[in-house]
Amino acid sequence: MKQKRQRGRWDSFTDWARTQAGVILMPIARVMARLGIHPNTVTLVGFLLQVGVGVVFGLGHLVLGGWLLLVVAPVDALDGALARALDQKSLFGAFLDSTFDRLSDAALILGITVHYLRQGEHLEVVLLLISLVAALMVSYTRARAEALGFPCRVGLLTRLERIALIAALSAVGLPIVMIWALAVLSVFTVVQRILYVYAVSRREEADS
Repeated sequence: MKQKRQRGRWDSFTDWARTQAGVILMPIARVMARLGIHPNTVTLVGFLLQVGVGVVFGLGHLVLGGWLLLVVAPVDALDGALARALDQKSLFGAFLDSTFDRLSDAALILGITVHYLRQGEHLEVVLLLISLVAALMVSYTRARAEALGFPCRVGLLTRLERIALIAALSAVGLPIVMIWALAVLSVFTVVQRILYVYAVSRREEADS
């Protein structure tokens, strides 16, 4: 089953952002390709940078961590652009990128959780743990749906939006707003994808 998309339309903000970012990232990727840098190396570096931001969050520097995340987050998209520039897209590369994305998400959210745990702020800790589980489920629902043959790119808070939310609201000193928004919107996105797959699967079964 192939997902149909009309020209000029995107399924999510992520699709639109990746399209726009490609204009900037492809020239950088071509330079990296000439330097002989492998896409998987960029994937690993992007992961380590976000782990570093998670450590900064854990030390209580939320504003600094937010600004650092705004700086390092684009590296996460460079591996795909580099793979296209080198024409080296691979199944393992896609698997590695997805795996490190999940680990990066965990590092960032757990870093913030450690900070609030040290402060004794139990409500924020609970909300962050809910956010972590929901973030992983957002990824899982898409992977499971697509394994069953149902494209599932819908969702209000996919990974790009989640990173942007954490970075922007932390950077401007609104961590509590960020935590609540992250928890509520992450859970909403899981429910959104479940309902979407339910509707699509029922329609598929009715047509068969």
